[in-house]
Amino acid sequence: MMKFLYIGLVYMAFAIGTIRADKKSFIASIDACSKQYPVTEQEMKQFVEDKTMQFSESLKCYVKCVLEKEHILKNGMLDTEVFVKGALQIPSLKNHEDEIRKTAEKCKNVKGVNDCDTAFKLAKCGYAYHNLFVH
Repeated sequence: MMKFLYIGLVYMAFAIGTIRADKKSFIASIDACSKQYPVTEQEMKQFVEDKTMQFSESLKCYVKCVLEKEHILKNGMLDTEVFVKGALQIPSLKNHEDEIRKTAEKCKNVKGVNDCDTAFKLAKCGYAYHNLFVH
């Protein structure tokens, strides 16, 4: 199950544009957050496959936790520079800075009913727009 959770979180982090070069840090963030906010394999799968489903507060807070630990989310807001810098470290995105910046601009003002919901909506927003620059 942890492997699927890792894959799901990689998908989520990719969706909002960044996976830090330090994969050990990313895995440590996932491990710490999964202990604090348990999520099921089914929820992670549904995040990737089902764009309309209602998700648990635990999954939303899990996303917030990981994004904060990875410095993508600061004070409830997307750090667009960290977003862009991280995305440009992904080899397949290196030549897509304009599209990445547009995605950051489209998503940066997304707000939810609380910080967990905001983080989750940011991830969903990034996922919705990632097809603009991922081939």
